[in-house]
Amino acid sequence: MSNSSSQHSRSNASLRDTLSASHKKWIIVVLAMISFTHIMDFMVLMPLGPKLMHIFQITPKKFSLLVSVYSFAAGIFGFLGSLFFDRLDRKHALIGSYIGFLFGTLSCALAPNYYFLLLARALSGAFGGLISGISFAIIGDIFSIHERGTATGKLMAAFSFAAVAGVPSGLLLSTHFGWHSPFIAIVCVGIIAISLAIKIIPNVNTHIRSDYSGIFSGVVDNTRDRNSIMALLTTFMMTLSQFVVIPFISPYLVSNAGLPESQLPLVYLLGGAVTIFSGPWVGKLCDRFSAQRVFIKTGFLFILPVFLITHLPRTSMLIALTVTTLFFLLSNSRTIPAMTIISSSIPPERRGSFMSLNSCLQQLGAASASFIGGFVVSQPMTGGVLVGFSNTAYFAGFFGLLAYFIGKNVKTVS
Repeated sequence: MSNSSSQHSRSNASLRDTLSASHKKWIIVVLAMISFTHIMDFMVLMPLGPKLMHIFQITPKKFSLLVSVYSFAAGIFGFLGSLFFDRLDRKHALIGSYIGFLFGTLSCALAPNYYFLLLARALSGAFGGLISGISFAIIGDIFSIHERGTATGKLMAAFSFAAVAGVPSGLLLSTHFGWHSPFIAIVCVGIIAISLAIKIIPNVNTHIRSDYSGIFSGVVDNTRDRNSIMALLTTFMMTLSQFVVIPFISPYLVSNAGLPESQLPLVYLLGGAVTIFSGPWVGKLCDRFSAQRVFIKTGFLFILPVFLITHLPRTSMLIALTVTTLFFLLSNSRTIPAMTIISSSIPPERRGSFMSLNSCLQQLGAASASFIGGFVVSQPMTGGVLVGFSNTAYFAGFFGLLAYFIGKNVKTVS
């Protein structure tokens, strides 16, 4: 380890030692609130589809652009964030990005037409994409490796809760108060979250170096480091293995497995509820036995529910819900140790740029996987059975095994 890295490690250790256990818990609460609003903003748009298509007189293709532009902007800004985030105080970077996100979300609520809404979704997606990387960088700087798994598990629980609450809350609010109301509600929660962030999150600037060699120095350093490359590849392969399957789960359950469409919310309700409660527990296992050991177990087990869910015959609702819940459980149980390992795979002075690149690859992986799935899966007859969904299991299994073998060799640096 270089002298510079040693100094940063000592500075981070000093920062961690000055924060009480109670203060650290509140930091997680604030980061969880911020992550919750970010994921909610993404989720609430989907149940608004019928309303927005009617109000703005747009086609399903134009509505799908509202969904995809969010991820596309997040991926671009994730890369841009990697160019300068290590030169900023983490707290300032988080608050600045969150203000941009809230402005974009408020713009969605006030959108008078489709094209204004499209730009507003791009804006909220762009800044929302930065939030995730900064949040994990803060966890890496503030929590020691022996606490990081629990902190990551609790933060991931906020993602799960938002995924569970997003669709029903969006429907409820839009039905009673209009389509603008879900976005206004997110902004209101966001104002509380940013007020708490200003008060509770400490300045995190021990990573800042004085010897930056250029705007691309963080990207160059991360791509020259074999451990960083392996960590980024783990993220990319994990995302591919999940999203080559996820977009087609709902239509397959209805068309092939015989699950009533009215019961689809139960799939995500049960899956999300299980991950909300299991996430912190998996995080504690990471701290007790090491994230590497937990990942070695869960990273391989993830492949089992992938093959079950993609080969599910026409079956009872109980079996279908059991399989889908197992899929979400093991997917989340693999992600928590993986994110703990990945956020610990680089020195503090590169953590911000690295986590932004990591966020960028997540978005790219999700888009690439959906593209692959679109070629493999088909529906010869409108409303008929899906053909080829079972083949996505082989892609998911292949990418999942690559993620497993690469990820278990990623070394913890700080």
